[in-house]
Order: sequence, then structure tokens, then C-alpha cells
Amino acid sequence: VDLVGAQLAARYEAKDLTTQNLSIYTTLDLHLQGLAQQALERGLERVQELIKKRTTAQVQGSLIAIEPASGKVVALVGGRSYGRSQYNRVIQSRRQPGSTFKPFVYLAAFEATFDDPSLPPITPATVVEDAPAVFFYEDKEYIPTNYEDTYHGMVTLRRALAMSMNVATVKVAEMIGYDKVASLWSKKLGIGAPIQPYPAIALGSFEATPYELATAYNVLANGGLKVEPVTILQVADERSRVLEQHHAAVPERVVREEAAFLVTDMLRSVLNEGTAAGARGLGFTADAAGKTGTTNDYRDAWFAGFTPDLLCVVWVGFDDNTPVGLSGTRAALPIWVDFMKAALEGRPPTEFPPPPEGIVFVEIDRDTGLLARPGCPKTRTEAFVAGTEPREPCGAH
Repeated sequence: VDLVGAQLAARYEAKDLTTQNLSIYTTLDLHLQGLAQQALERGLERVQELIKKRTTAQVQGSLIAIEPASGKVVALVGGRSYGRSQYNRVIQSRRQPGSTFKPFVYLAAFEATFDDPSLPPITPATVVEDAPAVFFYEDKEYIPTNYEDTYHGMVTLRRALAMSMNVATVKVAEMIGYDKVASLWSKKLGIGAPIQPYPAIALGSFEATPYELATAYNVLANGGLKVEPVTILQVADERSRVLEQHHAAVPERVVREEAAFLVTDMLRSVLNEGTAAGARGLGFTADAAGKTGTTNDYRDAWFAGFTPDLLCVVWVGFDDNTPVGLSGTRAALPIWVDFMKAALEGRPPTEFPPPPEGIVFVEIDRDTGLLARPGCPKTRTEAFVAGTEPREPCGAH
């Protein structure tokens, strides 16, 4: 209601809002709002229990849920208790997105392959080395480390994103140029204040609100179209005359459908075999795409994910930025699962749309990213933009 009030205040005189007896029709779904509040409350109590030996301070969180195709904000919980704090963490709290930003590094890489045909094509099967490395930018050194200092050697980009590998992701950003990553977020997607191009942005070391993150993920959910979130459907006066009506604008294509498809397809691996595989253990069975996020010193825990019908972003952290000490997988993912399971209950599952025309599927070796041969022990059917698929058979097995 505060968010709607703020948006109305920008369009109507204060005296009209208080005296005109206007009827405001919003996108809020009261059933989903109730489920969101319960999921956040239960999840934060569980987090509190996990960290009680270290601190008794109240951990905070927020949740925003959007219907992807229409952009309707169907649920929004700005904190643990409105009675105790009216601070709306969904739209007011600027935090580091951490690893939830990584999909946009890969999106920038796939876009770069289109924008500059002279570059060697980058695909989900492109292999990079996940090993300790030093990156230089403007004569400064940047030395990222992986979660728990674990490195995986040569990996495909799909595996690097599924397992949220830091060094491999910074290498992808370096391959295409940090400016391309920054410009995808700030210019192509038009999210928030412009971000600066330097190696650490590949790991989400800038600030964004959960609302901005949901807006960005919604571009992926809509196959590269930008659908702005909407909260007000109609405003009518006391005689029921409609003063304004929300008409869905024709969404703008901000990234190519093929690039958005590849990233979404890779994000499905995060839930099926990556850092969010725990969602399946918690009984979440729907086909979904998403990404865990944990920032430096475990200050912020995130999960952003979507099915074709519903997109939801969850953030957990302390308002004063002290570390929670838990990863996105442990603190935010269970809240997301709790909400999404309840929200989708009773709805027939919706499948993700079929791949766009320019996508082909090829059987590859999971480790080398090259064409699978009969002796390859682990293979997968990988998606490629036509013409970028590997031509060389795997020679490792």
C-alpha cells in the first residue's frame, strides 16, 4: 500500500488523494500476499534459530513476486513486521546482488557473440579454467576466490553457472570486456543507476534493490522482452468514472531471444544439479530457472527464480550489513521454495516456451564441451545458437 501510495503521490495532488474518495485497483493478490508473509516469517524464524549462538539481533528479509508476462506485482513483503519497521526493503534497500548477478555476465557474453561476429562464439559449452587467477584492471590487482576455496579446473559455462564458480565467471567477463557487462545492465536492460566496469562487478559487487533485480530477471522470464513491474490497474472517482487505466504497453526487446533462452536454460541446471538442487529435496518439483546469491562475508543471502507463471526474489540479511553467516542456498532458497510451492499449488504445471527458431541441440561431452563420442561417460544435450555448435569430436575418452 505504501508503494502504491508513493506512485500515486507522483501523479496526483495530495489534497485530491485525501478528499476525492478515489477507488484504487491494484495488482496485489491477497491470497499470494498472505502466503508470501507466512513464508518470509517462517523462513526468518528458521534463520534466527540457525544463527542464535552467534547473535540475537533480528535478521531481516524481503520478498517480491511478479507475474512475468504482465509484470503485475502480486505479492510484496518489505520486511519481517510492518508494525516494527515501515522500511520497505524491496524498493528502498540497496544491497549487493552477489552471485544473483552472474546470469547477466553470461547473457552479456551470448549477446556479444551476436554483436561482434569476429569474436570466437561463446556458448553454454565453452570451456574456461576455474583455477586461482589474478585479474588486472587500471593497474589494480583483483584476486577473486571461490566458495570454500574449491576449484574445478576446466569447466563448461553451464557448469560454472550451475555451481556458481567465481573465478570462471570473472574470466567470462574478462573475455568479452567488463564494459560490455556493465553496459548490458545499465543500458540494454536499463536497471538502476549506471554501474562501473571493473572485474568485481562480475560477482555482483555493486548495489541494487530486490525490485530492480526482479525487473532484470523478468527480462529473462520474458525471453528478452522488458516488461516493467506494475502495481496500479485502475483509478476511479466516486462516481466510478475511470481516471486512469493501466494498458499493457508493447514490451520492448532489450536482448535477443536466443541469448535469453540460453541463460534461462542454464538457470534450470542451477535447480536440477547446481547450488539450488536443495529445492528438489524440499519438495519443489516444478520446472524453474533461478540463481542463489551470497555476498562477501555472507552479508546478503538471495534467491531469484521463476517458473513460466511466477517470478519471485527473496533477500535475507541485516539492515546494518553485519554478516548473517549463511549462504543464499541455506537462508533464502527455503523461503522461495516455501512460497512458490504454496503459490503454484493446484495450478497445472506450465512448460517453458519452446526454443526460438535459431537454437539447435547437440549431444556433447559434459566435461570438454565437444561433440560426444560413443566412449564419453557423461554426455548432455546442449543448446546452441545455430552455427556456434562444436564441430570437433571429444578426444578425452
